[in-house]
Amino acid sequence: MTIQRRQLLKLGAVAAASGALGSHAWAQAFPSRPVTLVVPFAPGGNTDIVARTVAVALGKVLGQSVIVDNRAGAGGSIGAAQVARAAPDGYTLLLCGAGVVVTVPEMVKTSYGRTNFAPLGLVNKSSMVLLARKDETRFKNFKEFAAYARSGEGKLTAAHSGPGTPNHLALLQLESLLKTKFTIVSYKGSGPALIDLIGGQIDVHFDQVPSALQHIKGGALQALAVLGPTQDPLLPGVQTVSELGFGSIDGTTYVGVLAPSGTPKDVQDKLAAALAQAVKDPQTVNSARELGSVALSSTPQEFGRILEAEYALAAQATKDGRLKVD
Repeated sequence: MTIQRRQLLKLGAVAAASGALGSHAWAQAFPSRPVTLVVPFAPGGNTDIVARTVAVALGKVLGQSVIVDNRAGAGGSIGAAQVARAAPDGYTLLLCGAGVVVTVPEMVKTSYGRTNFAPLGLVNKSSMVLLARKDETRFKNFKEFAAYARSGEGKLTAAHSGPGTPNHLALLQLESLLKTKFTIVSYKGSGPALIDLIGGQIDVHFDQVPSALQHIKGGALQALAVLGPTQDPLLPGVQTVSELGFGSIDGTTYVGVLAPSGTPKDVQDKLAAALAQAVKDPQTVNSARELGSVALSSTPQEFGRILEAEYALAAQATKDGRLKVD
């Protein structure tokens, strides 16, 4: 080996080591300034409330402020697109449900896809329920509802809170389980759908427990079944669709945090560990309980599996022509 080649190899090794040390030192220094947590929905909703509680707890763990930035519109795609094109340095994160990054791109053309994001972990989950008016006379429980739904396609008007939402996917899953079709009505959020359900303009609505709980407790609505793997502790005695003998359906709504996919692994690991710690903060736990949801931490891999499962549902529904913008 020539002297020149040995010198070049030595310089290369030194440069590589220097680069590795530099990357490690940079990761150790992270974060050195405030972190932005983008919420792709308007202020005041369940996701926004979850984000603000998590942001406070995460800021404590990281030793830096975590600023919530609401970027609402287009089913969450405006905020998601902002994070997808942000510098992959760990300072711009996205908090949302799985649908924003895996379902919306299946329905409309977006500048991003699920591969543009790296899941860091879950922060919250809530059960979904099938709701009807308390004074409904055609069916008093889920079995009677199922029989009525099967008696004639299109008889029942079933609402969800927007195209591509977990509520929409749950409705499509239930159609498949019952081998029937509903007259589907799409709303821009749970609030208007709940008002119309109480007013008698629609027959049933698929909604999360946090949004529905006050109306159930107030006596205006009844929960026919929980659309999830287990019963919800806030709805004692309300059985799951599976427990009632109609097959498995999971309408659980998961909320998590993601980073741009090019974010360095060391920074992802640091954020994931900090996030898991923040979710266990008593304030985060209590706030979730007050909302009617559950503070839930996970590994990035567990969140990733949830994203892939929802993507499979959305992709199949799109292939069947059942998932589309109204």
